[in-house]
Amino acid sequence: MSKTSQTDAARFLAWSALERIERDAAYSDIVLAHLFDRSELSVRDRAFVSELVRGTLRWKKRLDWIVDQLFSGKPQQLPAQVRWLLWLGLYQLEYMRTPAFAAVNESVKMARRLKLHRWTGVINGILRNFVRHHSTVTFPDRGSEPVAWLAITESFPEWLVQRWIKQFGFETAVALCRANNAAPDLSVRPNRLRISEEKFVANMEAHHVQFRRAEIPGFFSIQKIELGFRDQLLHDGLMTIQDASAGIPVLLAGPKPGRIIFDLCAAPGGKSMFAAELIENQGLVISGDKNRSRAGLIQKAARRLEHDSIHAVVADALHFPAKQADIVLLDAPCSGLGVLRKKPDMRWRKSESDILGLHKLQVAMIHQAAQLVKTGGSLVYSTCSIDHDENEAVVDEFLRSDKSFEIQNPDEQHISPVFVTNDGFVRTWPHRHHMDGSFAAKLLKRF
Repeated sequence: MSKTSQTDAARFLAWSALERIERDAAYSDIVLAHLFDRSELSVRDRAFVSELVRGTLRWKKRLDWIVDQLFSGKPQQLPAQVRWLLWLGLYQLEYMRTPAFAAVNESVKMARRLKLHRWTGVINGILRNFVRHHSTVTFPDRGSEPVAWLAITESFPEWLVQRWIKQFGFETAVALCRANNAAPDLSVRPNRLRISEEKFVANMEAHHVQFRRAEIPGFFSIQKIELGFRDQLLHDGLMTIQDASAGIPVLLAGPKPGRIIFDLCAAPGGKSMFAAELIENQGLVISGDKNRSRAGLIQKAARRLEHDSIHAVVADALHFPAKQADIVLLDAPCSGLGVLRKKPDMRWRKSESDILGLHKLQVAMIHQAAQLVKTGGSLVYSTCSIDHDENEAVVDEFLRSDKSFEIQNPDEQHISPVFVTNDGFVRTWPHRHHMDGSFAAKLLKRF
């Protein structure tokens, strides 16, 4: 395949992915994986497609605003297919290093390929107008319309912007939006049962990996790594890709060899694997998920890492088929508002009413999880959300009704005080800590 035909194929694949995601409300990860499996694109072209699709999804509210500013007709007159094409073209012009002539010409060519001939002039005109008169595009005023300004300039739903301003204040909401629009580094941890940290570091240095140690013990943040070397580390069971924030609930629990641990909502199994490493495979980790295929992912990960202490089961956290454990991990289903930087389409899939429903489920789950904890044992409740109603509000409601539990302050040897709130909870923030937003609380069962 020639370079030109590969470029055409890459852009058409990006268009196909965006159309499917927007038309069918499909998930970007699944759509891209499916299309890549059927394509013959190079690694470089796949990276181009991935950035173009994910970036367009991330910035589509801002891009849509620009389209409406530059289109001379009424917004409803513009067909969805034309609008999506314009998003892709504008994203290349504003956020990628695509030459202007290429972004414009390829967008027009794509319109012809899609038989949108009557719209080629409009597409050409809007994109060229943006190139020539970029500064004429205006946005809502920050002072008089703060919610609209932030929602449109940083491309977030207005309900979410309003909620963040109410919970955290305007400046923090701005910082959160901007952090969630930044590309994250690759977060990994070595399998301490197969390779020491010292040897892992030496191995990365030998392969010219650009990295730094994360603030969470045992984790590394990688800025640049050769794809083949990364895949080899994974294949050999020497490394797991996991955000540093996801290691906090396990470190907070303080698992030791010989302990029995239940991980209730475990798939794909990252926390279970980390727990197995901390108990040195000497003990038992019962790792459950109610979805059979997702439970299979846990078992697959355990085999790759050679973690014999893990037993994956198909089980609902509300009806977990076990008696009592020293440690119960409940990484509750949540809105995922802490991981928006990695999942650009998630911000458009959630609504404020979702959080109310999740709160009720989370309260029910924490009560059930509490029944599985031995006296003297610990329950760790965690989410990958930054929302108060999914975090502090759940724990507070539980503690008001179950007096046998109390908050246990984190061990400073495992969790830095920089992550600990005045109430003894653990929080991470993408704009402060360069990792996903998360929450965790350790609850000790006294009697």
